Amino acid sequence: MNEDDRYRTSSQYRYWSYTPAGLADLRSKTNKLATERVRAAISRVQATRAASTSQNASAETSEAERSGTPAVTAASDVNFLTTNEELKLVRFFCQQALQLGDHLNLPTDVKATAIQYLKRFYLTNSTMTYPPAAILKTCLFLATKTENHYYRLTKFADAIGKTTPEDVLASEFLLTQALRFTFDVRHPFRALEGAAMELQALANGTAPALPGIDNVEIPAELGDVAARVRDAHGNARERLKTSALLTDAYFHFTPSQIMLGSLLLADPELTRWFMTVKVPSAPLFERVMETLRACADMLAAVPPDSQPGEAEMRELKGLAKKLNRCRDPEKADLAGLRRAKRDGGDGEEELRKAKKRKMEREKVQKEGEDLFGPALVKRDG
Repeated sequence: MNEDDRYRTSSQYRYWSYTPAGLADLRSKTNKLATERVRAAISRVQATRAASTSQNASAETSEAERSGTPAVTAASDVNFLTTNEELKLVRFFCQQALQLGDHLNLPTDVKATAIQYLKRFYLTNSTMTYPPAAILKTCLFLATKTENHYYRLTKFADAIGKTTPEDVLASEFLLTQALRFTFDVRHPFRALEGAAMELQALANGTAPALPGIDNVEIPAELGDVAARVRDAHGNARERLKTSALLTDAYFHFTPSQIMLGSLLLADPELTRWFMTVKVPSAPLFERVMETLRACADMLAAVPPDSQPGEAEMRELKGLAKKLNRCRDPEKADLAGLRRAKRDGGDGEEELRKAKKRKMEREKVQKEGEDLFGPALVKRDG
């Protein structure tokens, strides 16, 4: 069994590999289904609110003012997020995951795995149903466990700030279900280290003999190959730590293709020579290079140092406000729902209190309170 055959047995290939058209279709279906379900949820909450008494609504005003549930507009008046708008928000929260991971001093593998969890979760779930700010924290914490980087839960929550351990765990089972209980993520980082070592060996003339190739000649135009390998390695690694994570590369390409795509961006001439050594067959060589160029083009769309500009931030803030108006009111408090399910017999009381809180929050919101993008703000623990 060769490397390609082994990869095809992985859960990443079997469950999380898509054609561009297939991925776009899945996201569109998820958005459409979520729109229908959130509209129905809003209608149910409206019916509950209409049946409630004004005494119950006024009894807990002070508590509602401290909460963050979005207003419940008439279902027919809600302007729901489009598929493209949801994708922009997910990509923004992937950037937030990188920054939060840096704040927590998490290794690259943990951050990369967490981002793939986040992206995979929102293939079949909508930002309108489950708040990205909450799911993001759970993805990071789950990744610390699956990547064997121990981080005590209470310390993790304290380091994030305005977060309780219960907030972190509230959506953990939901996340594992969405991931189909497949936690393995194949990254291109090790492949890059191996390619760099092999290139250095070729440059030094110490590489083992390759099948069908008696002698590897280094083109004179490449100059100092060892220096070019060092430069390309550093450039490619930055691409893998950022561009590869913030695009759909993991859904469309294998780890080795992503690695070689990043090398192709870093040094096209060096990479092309390397591929002539590895794939001397002309028909196969052109097919491989076509795939690598497609991957490189995708990575090039998001430079390693890219940050949202002023115009993009204005758009994202607008989308956050729009999300706040079209979120599922029944799933706004994931921690509360988890407590209700966990407590069993006391769950009805928890749900009753939660409904009271939601009704009052809706009243406050309807009177004009502006909750500025709750998905972008960490709640008080």
